[in-house]
Amino acid sequence: MTLPYPPPFQDLATLAEHTGLSESTIERRVKLGTFPQPCNREGKRIWEWKKVYRYLAGGEALDPPSSSDEAQRIREATRAAASRSH
Repeated sequence: MTLPYPPPFQDLATLAEHTGLSESTIERRVKLGTFPQPCNREGKRIWEWKKVYRYLAGGEALDPPSSSDEAQRIREATRAAASRSH
């Protein structure tokens, strides 16, 4: 049995190996919305290689988070930080 290379779905460690990006860079870009989002399957986060490849090749631009999305993220982080300090 021959498996496809690269694997069609990849976990974070495998994705980092195939892209040359560190796991923390991928995580940061996903959080910022500048990298394809992972799927959640059976409690595991996996990325579809086709989507990542298209993104890296420049064929699939991701929309940056809107300013309202960013503002909401900041508000939530501020609330969370304030609740921890009380």
